[in-house]
Amino acid sequence: MSEYLDNNHVDTFGIFLVEKNQMCPGLYLPFLFVSSFHWGYKKFNADTKKFVSHINKEFVNAANLILVPIIESSHWTLLVGNLKNKVWDFYDSLPKKTHRAILPEVISHLYEDTTTSFATDIRRWRIQKIKQVPTQKNSVDCGMYVCKYMEAVIQPEAVVWADVKDWEDNMPKFRAEFAYAILSTTIK
Repeated sequence: MSEYLDNNHVDTFGIFLVEKNQMCPGLYLPFLFVSSFHWGYKKFNADTKKFVSHINKEFVNAANLILVPIIESSHWTLLVGNLKNKVWDFYDSLPKKTHRAILPEVISHLYEDTTTSFATDIRRWRIQKIKQVPTQKNSVDCGMYVCKYMEAVIQPEAVVWADVKDWEDNMPKFRAEFAYAILSTTIK
Protein backbone atom coordinates (compact mmCIF):
# COMPACT_ATOMS: atom_id res chain seq x y z
CA MET A 1 0.00 0.00 0.00
CA SER A 2 2.98 2.36 -0.15
CA GLU A 3 3.15 2.33 -3.92
CA TYR A 4 0.94 2.85 -6.94
CA LEU A 5 -2.73 1.84 -6.66
CA ASP A 6 -4.18 -0.21 -9.51
CA ASN A 7 -7.75 -0.61 -10.80
CA ASN A 8 -8.61 -3.18 -8.15
CA HIS A 9 -7.62 -0.82 -5.33
CA VAL A 10 -9.50 2.21 -6.65
CA ASP A 11 -12.57 0.10 -7.42
CA THR A 12 -12.43 -1.43 -3.93
CA PHE A 13 -12.40 2.05 -2.41
CA GLY A 14 -15.37 3.07 -4.58
CA ILE A 15 -17.26 -0.06 -3.56
CA PHE A 16 -16.50 0.68 0.11
CA LEU A 17 -18.11 4.10 -0.36
CA VAL A 18 -21.18 2.53 -2.00
CA GLU A 19 -21.52 -0.04 0.79
CA LYS A 20 -21.08 2.57 3.54
CA ASN A 21 -23.81 4.64 1.93
CA GLN A 22 -26.12 1.61 1.78
CA MET A 23 -25.48 0.77 5.44
CA CYS A 24 -25.94 4.38 6.56
CA PRO A 25 -28.40 6.06 4.16
CA GLY A 26 -27.82 9.79 3.98
CA LEU A 27 -24.17 9.53 5.03
CA TYR A 28 -23.20 10.79 1.58
CA LEU A 29 -24.93 12.56 -1.26
CA PRO A 30 -26.64 10.05 -3.55
CA PHE A 31 -24.04 8.93 -6.10
CA LEU A 32 -23.27 6.33 -8.74
CA PHE A 33 -19.85 4.73 -9.08
CA VAL A 34 -18.41 3.64 -12.43
CA SER A 35 -15.68 1.03 -12.23
CA SER A 36 -12.31 2.13 -13.56
CA PHE A 37 -12.42 -1.07 -15.61
CA HIS A 38 -15.15 0.49 -17.76
CA TRP A 39 -12.61 2.78 -19.41
CA GLY A 40 -9.69 0.38 -18.98
CA TYR A 41 -11.35 -2.45 -20.91
CA LYS A 42 -12.38 -0.17 -23.77
CA LYS A 43 -8.75 0.01 -24.83
CA PHE A 44 -8.88 -3.74 -25.45
CA ASN A 45 -12.18 -3.57 -27.37
CA ALA A 46 -13.73 -5.74 -24.66
CA ASP A 47 -17.36 -5.76 -23.56
CA THR A 48 -17.61 -2.87 -21.10
CA LYS A 49 -21.38 -2.69 -20.56
CA LYS A 50 -21.13 -5.08 -17.61
CA PHE A 51 -19.28 -2.36 -15.69
CA VAL A 52 -22.20 0.07 -16.03
CA SER A 53 -25.14 -2.35 -15.93
CA HIS A 54 -26.24 -0.79 -12.61
CA ILE A 55 -26.72 2.61 -14.26
CA ASN A 56 -30.31 3.09 -15.37
CA LYS A 57 -32.85 5.93 -15.45
CA GLU A 58 -34.14 5.20 -11.95
CA PHE A 59 -30.68 5.35 -10.35
CA VAL A 60 -29.59 8.34 -12.43
CA ASN A 61 -32.72 10.24 -11.38
CA ALA A 62 -32.08 9.41 -7.71
CA ALA A 63 -28.39 10.39 -7.76
CA ASN A 64 -26.66 13.75 -7.49
CA LEU A 65 -23.25 12.64 -8.73
CA ILE A 66 -21.58 10.02 -10.89
CA LEU A 67 -17.98 9.15 -9.99
CA VAL A 68 -15.74 8.07 -12.87
CA PRO A 69 -12.15 7.26 -11.88
CA ILE A 70 -9.85 7.16 -14.90
CA ILE A 71 -6.47 5.52 -15.33
CA GLU A 72 -4.60 6.70 -18.41
CA SER A 73 -0.86 6.44 -19.04
CA SER A 74 -0.26 5.26 -15.46
CA HIS A 75 -1.95 8.34 -13.97
CA TRP A 76 -5.23 8.45 -12.06
CA THR A 77 -7.73 11.30 -12.39
CA LEU A 78 -11.36 11.67 -11.38
CA LEU A 79 -14.30 12.83 -13.46
CA VAL A 80 -17.44 13.68 -11.50
CA GLY A 81 -20.73 14.20 -13.29
CA ASN A 82 -23.02 16.59 -11.47
CA LEU A 83 -26.35 15.15 -12.55
CA LYS A 84 -28.41 18.08 -11.27
CA ASN A 85 -26.29 20.88 -12.81
CA LYS A 86 -25.31 18.89 -15.92
CA VAL A 87 -21.61 19.63 -15.68
CA TRP A 88 -18.47 17.49 -15.40
CA ASP A 89 -15.94 18.33 -12.68
CA PHE A 90 -12.38 17.15 -13.29
CA TYR A 91 -9.90 16.41 -10.48
CA ASP A 92 -6.21 15.93 -11.18
CA SER A 93 -3.52 15.59 -8.52
CA LEU A 94 -0.76 16.28 -11.09
CA PRO A 95 -2.46 18.88 -13.28
CA LYS A 96 -1.53 18.66 -16.96
CA LYS A 97 -3.50 19.46 -20.09
CA THR A 98 -2.68 16.02 -21.48
CA HIS A 99 -4.58 14.39 -18.59
CA ARG A 100 -7.70 16.30 -19.56
CA ALA A 101 -7.42 15.47 -23.28
CA ILE A 102 -8.93 11.99 -22.87
CA LEU A 103 -12.11 13.18 -21.11
CA PRO A 104 -14.38 13.61 -24.17
CA GLU A 105 -13.59 10.05 -25.21
CA VAL A 106 -14.25 8.71 -21.69
CA ILE A 107 -17.58 10.54 -21.54
CA SER A 108 -18.58 9.37 -25.02
CA HIS A 109 -17.81 5.78 -24.11
CA LEU A 110 -19.87 6.05 -20.92
CA TYR A 111 -22.74 7.58 -22.89
CA GLU A 112 -22.61 4.85 -25.55
CA ASP A 113 -22.93 2.16 -22.89
CA THR A 114 -25.69 3.95 -20.92
CA THR A 115 -27.50 6.02 -23.57
CA THR A 116 -31.04 5.37 -22.35
CA SER A 117 -30.17 6.14 -18.73
CA PHE A 118 -29.72 9.90 -19.05
CA ALA A 119 -32.37 12.51 -19.84
CA THR A 120 -29.75 14.66 -21.60
CA ASP A 121 -26.70 14.00 -23.71
CA ILE A 122 -23.86 13.88 -21.15
CA ARG A 123 -21.35 14.40 -23.97
CA ARG A 124 -22.58 18.00 -24.27
CA TRP A 125 -22.03 18.89 -20.64
CA ARG A 126 -19.31 21.42 -19.90
CA ILE A 127 -16.09 20.04 -18.37
CA GLN A 128 -14.53 22.20 -15.68
CA LYS A 129 -11.23 21.64 -13.96
CA ILE A 130 -11.60 21.99 -10.21
CA LYS A 131 -8.96 24.34 -8.87
CA GLN A 132 -7.18 24.41 -5.53
CA VAL A 133 -7.58 20.67 -4.96
CA PRO A 134 -4.78 18.96 -3.05
CA THR A 135 -1.98 17.86 -5.36
CA GLN A 136 0.76 15.29 -4.98
CA LYS A 137 4.51 15.86 -4.88
CA ASN A 138 5.55 12.35 -5.90
CA SER A 139 4.77 10.01 -8.77
CA VAL A 140 2.84 7.26 -6.96
CA ASP A 141 0.02 8.82 -4.91
CA CYS A 142 -2.41 9.72 -7.73
CA GLY A 143 -4.62 6.68 -7.05
CA MET A 144 -4.93 7.51 -3.37
CA TYR A 145 -5.69 11.13 -4.25
CA VAL A 146 -8.51 9.95 -6.52
CA CYS A 147 -9.91 7.86 -3.65
CA LYS A 148 -9.79 10.86 -1.33
CA TYR A 149 -11.36 13.12 -3.98
CA MET A 150 -14.23 10.62 -4.33
CA GLU A 151 -14.75 10.51 -0.58
CA ALA A 152 -14.67 14.31 -0.33
CA VAL A 153 -17.06 15.18 -3.18
CA ILE A 154 -19.86 12.93 -1.93
CA GLN A 155 -19.97 14.60 1.48
CA PRO A 156 -23.26 16.42 2.20
CA GLU A 157 -21.38 19.68 2.84
CA ALA A 158 -19.50 21.18 -0.10
CA VAL A 159 -15.73 20.91 0.15
CA VAL A 160 -13.76 24.13 0.42
CA TRP A 161 -10.67 22.92 -1.41
CA ALA A 162 -8.57 25.92 -0.40
CA ASP A 163 -8.88 24.70 3.21
CA VAL A 164 -7.73 21.15 2.46
CA LYS A 165 -3.97 21.32 2.72
CA ASP A 166 -2.72 18.30 4.68
CA TRP A 167 -3.24 15.40 2.29
CA GLU A 168 0.41 15.02 1.34
CA ASP A 169 1.45 14.80 5.01
CA ASN A 170 -1.39 12.39 5.82
CA MET A 171 -0.94 10.09 2.83
CA PRO A 172 0.70 7.29 4.91
CA LYS A 173 -2.26 7.46 7.33
CA PHE A 174 -4.78 7.36 4.45
CA ARG A 175 -3.04 4.34 2.97
CA ALA A 176 -3.01 2.59 6.35
CA GLU A 177 -6.73 3.26 6.86
CA PHE A 178 -7.46 1.88 3.40
CA ALA A 179 -5.34 -1.23 4.01
CA TYR A 180 -7.10 -1.75 7.34
CA ALA A 181 -10.52 -1.45 5.69
CA ILE A 182 -9.54 -4.06 3.10
CA LEU A 183 -8.11 -6.38 5.75
CA SER A 184 -11.16 -5.97 8.03
CA THR A 185 -13.51 -6.76 5.19
CA THR A 186 -11.47 -9.79 4.14
CA ILE A 187 -11.40 -11.23 7.66
CA LYS A 188 -15.17 -11.11 8.10
